[in-house]
Amino acid sequence: MPSSLQSHVDLPLIDISQFPSEFDCKTLNCLQNNPGLAVVREACKEWGFFYVGNHGIPIDLLQQMEFQSRQIYSVLAEAKERAVTCDPFMSYQCRGNAESFTMLNLPESDSINELSNKIWPLEEKSAMFSETFRTYSLHMAELARKICKIILASLGLDAENFYHLHFENFTAYMRINHYFSDAKSVEEELLLGHTDIGCFTILYQDNNGGLQIRSKEGEWLNVKPISHSFVVNLGDSMKAWSNGIYRSAEHRVVCKGWVDRFSVPYFVRFPRDQQIWAPDELVNDEHPRRYRP
Repeated sequence: MPSSLQSHVDLPLIDISQFPSEFDCKTLNCLQNNPGLAVVREACKEWGFFYVGNHGIPIDLLQQMEFQSRQIYSVLAEAKERAVTCDPFMSYQCRGNAESFTMLNLPESDSINELSNKIWPLEEKSAMFSETFRTYSLHMAELARKICKIILASLGLDAENFYHLHFENFTAYMRINHYFSDAKSVEEELLLGHTDIGCFTILYQDNNGGLQIRSKEGEWLNVKPISHSFVVNLGDSMKAWSNGIYRSAEHRVVCKGWVDRFSVPYFVRFPRDQQIWAPDELVNDEHPRRYRP
C-alpha cells in the first residue's frame, strides 16, 4: 500500500473561456493547434482529471451554494429522515463518516424542490435552497455541454456532430456531500477508492481538501482545492466510449478528522437506454476495439 499520502498531483487548470461554445468545422480546425486542447488531451490520457477555471459561473452563486449546503446539513436528524426514500439515487443517505443528499434528472426535474420541501416544509429556507440550486443546476448543464465538446475535440473528432449524435440527451444528477469532522481515522477511507460510472463528473469542493486520485503506478495523490474552480474527472462510460484512449482513474476522499468537508459533484451520464459503443474514428491499429457494446 502506498505510504506517500502527502504527495499531490499537478493537474492542469484549463481556462475554459478560451474555448467557444459552438465547435463548427472552421473553429475545430483552429482548435486542433490550440495548446489548451493539447493539455486537455494529455490530462485525459494520463489522469482522466483536470481543473476548470474562468467558467463564468458567478462567485457569489458558488458561495451561496456552499452556504445552502451547510444549512441543509445543520437541520435535525428527523428532518433529514423525511428525505429518505427507497431509491438510493433520490434519497438522503448516511454511511459511516459521510452523509449525502441526491437530486436527479437535472435541470428539468422537480427533485430540488421536492428535497427542500421535505426538509423545510412551508419555510422560507426551502425557497432559498431551491432557487440557489435550480440556478446552479442550469449553469452546470451549460458548463457540462461545453466541457463535453472540449473533450470530444481533444479526441480529434468533429465535436458538434458527435455531441449531437451521442451526448446531447445526457442525464445528470447532483449530490451534496458532507464528511463529518469526527471521522475515526484515515484508514477507514482507504476502502472507498472507486471510479465513476458515468461520462464525467464536475466537482465543486470546499477548500478543506481530502480528494485523492490513484496514479497508474498505484500511488494515492492529493488533489489540492483551487478556490472557485471545478475538478473534472472522466468516468467508465467515457473511457469505454473513447475506446480506452482516455482514463477513468480511481479516486477517494480521505477525511482529515478535524474539519468538515463539503463537496457538490454534478454527474453527467448517458441515458439509461443508450448503447455505449466507441465510434469507428477512435478504432485503429494503435487502438484496436477494446470493449463490447
